[in-house]
Parts: sequence; C-alpha cells; structure tokens
Amino acid sequence: MKVVNYLWIGVAFLFALTIQTCRKPIDDECNSLRAKIILEGTDRLTVMVSNGIGTLSYQWSNGTGDLSSIVVSESGNYCVTVTDHLNTCTASSCYEYTKSSGGDCGSFSAVMDDENNLYDIVTIGSQCWMKSNVSIEAGFPKITDPVEWASYTKPAWCYYENNVNNGPKYQKLYNWYAVKSGKLCPNGWHIPSLAEWEILFKFLKTDSLAAVGMRKVDPLWIGNVNATNSSGFSALPGGRRQAGGSFIYEGTEADFWTSDESKLAGSSIGITIKSTFDGITKIDWGKNHGFSCRCLKN
Repeated sequence: MKVVNYLWIGVAFLFALTIQTCRKPIDDECNSLRAKIILEGTDRLTVMVSNGIGTLSYQWSNGTGDLSSIVVSESGNYCVTVTDHLNTCTASSCYEYTKSSGGDCGSFSAVMDDENNLYDIVTIGSQCWMKSNVSIEAGFPKITDPVEWASYTKPAWCYYENNVNNGPKYQKLYNWYAVKSGKLCPNGWHIPSLAEWEILFKFLKTDSLAAVGMRKVDPLWIGNVNATNSSGFSALPGGRRQAGGSFIYEGTEADFWTSDESKLAGSSIGITIKSTFDGITKIDWGKNHGFSCRCLKN
C-alpha cells in the first residue's frame, strides 16, 4: 500500500516538474501579458487581459477596488494595473474618458418607479427613454364612468375600455392633469416636452422614418404595418380615451402626452403614431383625453 502511495507521489512530482519545464521563462511570460481598457456602453470601463495564466487582480488609479470592470461618472484619465499572481507579472493600460453630455442610459438597463413597477430603458441618440408606457397609480383615482371622466379636472387614470386585461399590454391611460402633477415618472425622469420628442424624431432622420423605427413589431398592430422598432422605443397601439369618456383606436394608434400646454384654452399637445400613416402627428388635444405616457431621463 505504501509503495502505491509513493508511486502516486512520484507521478505527481514528475507532472509538476513537467509543467514547470514546459512553461516559458518568466521574462517571456511578463512580456506577453497584455491589458487593454475598453469602453462599454457610455460609462463602463472594462479590462481585457490576454496571456494571463494565473489569478488576476486589478488596481485602478482612482482607488476603485479589485474589479475588472468599473462605472465612471466624470471625465478623466483612468489607468489600471493588472497583476498575474502565478508569476507576479504586471501589465498596465489607460483610457481617456469623456463624460457624455446627453441624458443617455449609461450602463443601466431598467428603472423602477415608486410602486415597484420596473421599466426597461433604451438609449436613443443622446436620450434615455422608457421602452414601455407608464403604469403608476400615483394616488390618482381610476375613473371608469364616462360622465365623471369628461368633467374631471384633476389627475386620473384608466385602462383602455376599463378592461384590466389591457393593463399588461398597454399599461394605463392618463388625462393631462396627471402629467401636470409631476408624479408619473421615477425620480430623475420626466414626461418629455414637444421639443424633446422632436430631438428623438430628428435623430431618427424624419418623422416617417421615426414612426417606422418606433413601432414595435407586434400583432397588436392591425393591418399591414410598416414597423422595424430599430430605435428600441417599442410603441404599441394602445389607443386613447376620448374627452367624453369613450374609447377609440386600439390596434391602430399609439397616443402620448407631451408636457406642453397649447395656446388653445383647455388643451395640451399630444403625439400620435398611426398604423396606416408613416408619419407622426403633433396636435392639440383637450386635457380630458386619456393618453399613454412615456418618461425621459433628466
């Protein structure tokens, strides 16, 4: 039994010795170790290491801990030293980072509101948009009665056709008084103005290209709809509630409020994307209409 144990010890020793004799000289290993910082998204610096053979550690010039990837918020020159602990070789790299001037999403992929509704988000140009409509109640009443809806001059919401099953598809419809309240969006977000919507449309080149690139490819759109969702905006045809309390245009329209009041008394400006028109309508609507809402990062 002892002979067998000694035999295994001898085999292990020879195996370890073979590894050592097959390894390159330490100087060659150190010369071949490489580190390079790359920018991922708009604010994440990640170290790419090649020819490392042991456990690696990372030391950043800004004092960040032993991490292969960091999120940065200020412009500056960021450097990292990588150490291979098998041979104590080191490699360094630096990256000159310039902070984005826009309100893009950075490395974040979602945002949560005060009622724990989670929204996926997307960077489009220099802006960060929610990819789905607002769904918060915000303490506002749900009004189903059409007469009450028509006369109500405070924040309110409803589901399309007052059907709770439309909630998961389109989320909620709001009158413009809910927009004015400033309570629909998470902290650091807001309902966009017409000018901010226009920035989105211009980034997508023209209103017609914007409509095509903003429509989600989904059977909820009725008809032979020209949709690519190339922007990631993911618009769905949730329709709207009329000022008189009835519902219209599910399947053929996506209607969104802007934060702007219009020059017409009792009216505000809305955005409409239709299934049958490759363009975007921007007109005045009575504040008692029920439209979808999207939030834009500050």
